[in-house]
Amino acid sequence: MKRGLGKGLGALIPTTNIEQYNPEKDTIMEISIEEIIPNSFQPRTNFDPEKIAELAASIKEHGVLQPVIVRPHNQGYELVVGERRLRASKQLGLEKIPAVIKTLTDQDMTEVALIENIQRHDLNPVEEARAYKRLIEEFGLTQEVVAKKLGKSRPFVANFLRLLNLPDNILELLENGKITVGHARPLLAIDDKNLQQQLVNQIADGQLSVRDTEKLINNSLKNKKQKPKSPTEIPSSPILDDIQERLRLKFSTKVNIKDDGKRGKIEIEYFSYEELQRIIEMLDEHNY
Repeated sequence: MKRGLGKGLGALIPTTNIEQYNPEKDTIMEISIEEIIPNSFQPRTNFDPEKIAELAASIKEHGVLQPVIVRPHNQGYELVVGERRLRASKQLGLEKIPAVIKTLTDQDMTEVALIENIQRHDLNPVEEARAYKRLIEEFGLTQEVVAKKLGKSRPFVANFLRLLNLPDNILELLENGKITVGHARPLLAIDDKNLQQQLVNQIADGQLSVRDTEKLINNSLKNKKQKPKSPTEIPSSPILDDIQERLRLKFSTKVNIKDDGKRGKIEIEYFSYEELQRIIEMLDEHNY
């Protein structure tokens, strides 16, 4: 059976290098579930059994409304998009599932799987950070390129990557939703692993707000007489990252905002006298 592809994938594909959906070319075919292997590039590792069961109940009543995406693999297919639909269909004991077959590279596979999960808010912060890292390390992409492909800012991607510097046990708490990104980010300012663990236990047990966490960490650093990291090492805030990115785009050059929590400075780089003149003219023009 062949059918036209719905709009769901069409909204996803344009953000990647994959050709945008063409109703005259793309068709849906019923293929055997046994011929489909899991997506080895899937950034998501946790799937809620209750949500899979709910989806299975919906599929039982209404059928699979949106096809999965697969690519040819050996004598069968490899899943690209639609892990939950595939799992729910298997749970129901279905033999076939509607699918669109596309020829994709490994990089395409990673990008599409990542974008789909991000758009649906299906990834936890650790899964998202690891997916960014995979795109950078396995495919040689820069943070800037990854950000552009995913519709994010470079500082946003950089901040998520920094989270991976935390110990595994703290990442596990973040992954399981015991602490938030706002709680985890200030912990990066602490070098003492024992102190770091003590604080994260208080955060997890005390249900502290992000502001309370920041105060707790600042007080702990003072009590331990631990000198805070230099302004360039202190994890920046999302607000400062956004301002830094806007200035970078405004002046078309590298801009750094250094902040130690009390004061800071803005550095605007230039690589020639002409470029310096251009920046000065822009500042004069806007009465900065």
